[in-house]
Amino acid sequence: MAGEVATFEVEIEIKTPVQKFFNIYADHVTLLPQVLPDMFKSTTVVKGDGKSVGSIVDWEYMLEPPTVESARQTIEAIDEENMVLTKRFYGGDLGKKFHTYRATLKAYKKGGKDYVKWSLDIEKTHDEILEPHDYMEFVEKFTKEFDSHLANANIAV
Repeated sequence: MAGEVATFEVEIEIKTPVQKFFNIYADHVTLLPQVLPDMFKSTTVVKGDGKSVGSIVDWEYMLEPPTVESARQTIEAIDEENMVLTKRFYGGDLGKKFHTYRATLKAYKKGGKDYVKWSLDIEKTHDEILEPHDYMEFVEKFTKEFDSHLANANIAV
């Protein structure tokens, strides 16, 4: 419902060691269009270094290819020790749908396996906006494809 922030979560087992997954995602956002061109058209750092709190990045992504959507993202918090990263997305096409769109990534080990958990805090701009299942599917697909690329690539952290 518009005016209320809802939280959506998904936990995904990954093949890549959690530290590597977290570090590369946190430090190399501009690689995404090269690594996953079917999902990301561009990621452009417009303020800061793109990996520290306060950095701003413009995103062009394909929620439903070939349609390109846009958003601006600010890094709100990074906890490298606990591998938690929070980004707030706003403006562009995404801003027309959501007043609040905050994505928190947590990478961790559980039972000897590596996991990523995404928490999306979302507030719709109006009640006609559908539940963000397509965004959750996008996040899940991104995580699996990014993980697959990292697991098979020789990228140092």
